[in-house]
Amino acid sequence: MGGLDVVAVGELNPDLILSGMAGLPRLGQEILAERCVFALGSSTALCAANLAALGLSVGIVGKVGHDAFGEFVLSRLRECGIDTGRVIRDASVRTGITVSLAYPEDRAMITFAGAMARLGAGEVDLQYLASARHLHVSSFFLQQDLQPGCTDLFRRAKARGLTTSLDPAWDPAETWGAGIDDLYALVDILFVNRAEAVALGRDPDWRAAARLLGKRVSLLVVKGGPEGASVIRGEDWQDYPGFSVEAVDPTGAGDAFDAGFLFGFLAGWPPGSCATWGNACGAMTAAQPGGSGAFTSRADVEAFIRSRAGSGD
Repeated sequence: MGGLDVVAVGELNPDLILSGMAGLPRLGQEILAERCVFALGSSTALCAANLAALGLSVGIVGKVGHDAFGEFVLSRLRECGIDTGRVIRDASVRTGITVSLAYPEDRAMITFAGAMARLGAGEVDLQYLASARHLHVSSFFLQQDLQPGCTDLFRRAKARGLTTSLDPAWDPAETWGAGIDDLYALVDILFVNRAEAVALGRDPDWRAAARLLGKRVSLLVVKGGPEGASVIRGEDWQDYPGFSVEAVDPTGAGDAFDAGFLFGFLAGWPPGSCATWGNACGAMTAAQPGGSGAFTSRADVEAFIRSRAGSGD
């Protein structure tokens, strides 16, 4: 596949999503879930799937095992129209999985990393990367083998004329290092949520942390869920309100936001329009279970935004 819009590099795994629980489980006890969904997971794959749903040509680079989970992920990606020709199948590792306890307000996750931690930057085909307009990397802190070469990967992408984005996500070790500081100068867009902004900006107030972090990257986007998003470029700070929906499952909402924002960015839209689309894609995803599939076309998102115009959202 030539002439790709986006190459996404990162972790690949399914999600087992449980929802409809009354409270959190405790050791030695058992609670019941009302719903269970086995679906495509991983921030990289979910962002890629949503970009493809919006009509962009997308390729993905990652690693899975020779197992049922890996085959499931590949099958779902192909159904989404994503090029999987550079996904590595490695019999020496097992495909990872995330178990997500989804509540309307947020979620708790347990992840077995498996193959998602074993993709090295040297395994990324640079000619394939150069066929795209944009490089997106998600879940930086989960990808241990990618971390040492990630700066060079971004540098090579920039040298080939690609724009770049990074959504590092949560750091399970909570050290917030792994060389991420070296990436800031090479990233066109850094996506974080408020908790991640606090950790990376090293200030307990998310706005103060975001101001510090915003001085280190070209464009910082802080996701606030139903409260919308903040876009910081240097000293300029703009808040864009979210859309009110009845949240069912927040799984994948942040990844859908990334896709909506990147869709606008690659179309040359101003940041405010990008943020509106990001907020819309995130809200639509949170309103249904499963992490992806809330919209299947650009027209779906346009219709959602039109339906909320003048409603106070």
